[in-house]
Amino acid sequence: MKLFHSKIGKSDKILLAFHGMGQDFSCFQKFAQTFENQYTTYLFDLPFHGKSEVEELIITKEIWKEYLSEFLQENQIQNFSIICFSMGGRFGLATLEAFSERIEEAILLAPDGITEDPFYVLATRFGFTRKIFKYVVNHQHKFHGFANMLASIGITDHSVVKFAKMMVDSSEKREQLIKAWVGFHQLRFDMKNLTQLINNQEITMRIFMGKYDKLLPIQNVYPLTKHLENKELIILESSHARLVDKTTEFLKK
Repeated sequence: MKLFHSKIGKSDKILLAFHGMGQDFSCFQKFAQTFENQYTTYLFDLPFHGKSEVEELIITKEIWKEYLSEFLQENQIQNFSIICFSMGGRFGLATLEAFSERIEEAILLAPDGITEDPFYVLATRFGFTRKIFKYVVNHQHKFHGFANMLASIGITDHSVVKFAKMMVDSSEKREQLIKAWVGFHQLRFDMKNLTQLINNQEITMRIFMGKYDKLLPIQNVYPLTKHLENKELIILESSHARLVDKTTEFLKK
């Protein structure tokens, strides 16, 4: 696994940045430029995104730990902090679990991976349901019909359906979605054990959520935040799509 990354900043304080679904390293580029005196930020293209080259079909926590261990050694990084958004939350949580003794601060923006979405579990956990998921995603009329049905009966919000349709409006996006959803399904966590690691290492946790975020709503992080001892939970006047910019503005002030 070879992940592309960009480096911005001139500080001794190291920050690793993990973007959301369908994005690339530039997700946190403005943030890194804004705080280049406070952090030296390494901005990654995660697996199946951007310029990264990945042979593995499934990214396990062991594969991620091995990759990041080599990266930290090659770049002579001992202690560091992390920032992650949405899907990148799974990589942030995996990093916290694997390197808790080396992490100083974690900034989580609407992180995925804390609360397991039943639909995601059903679509990715089992071989036969993965085949159904791939079939539905690759057939637009069936995907749109299924998404509209979920919204009409109140299982999901119309804004989530709109976002979902945007994520599959080209063959490249459909392929990326399938690879990422299936490829990351083993990045799941025991919140009790994870929070114990975080609390034992006294890691500073700052969690930003969007008041109007229907994709990853505020209650999704409660299984983590209710056990944390050293945390800030900040609710911003933001949708999911605007949360990175809103967080940058908030921290700049």
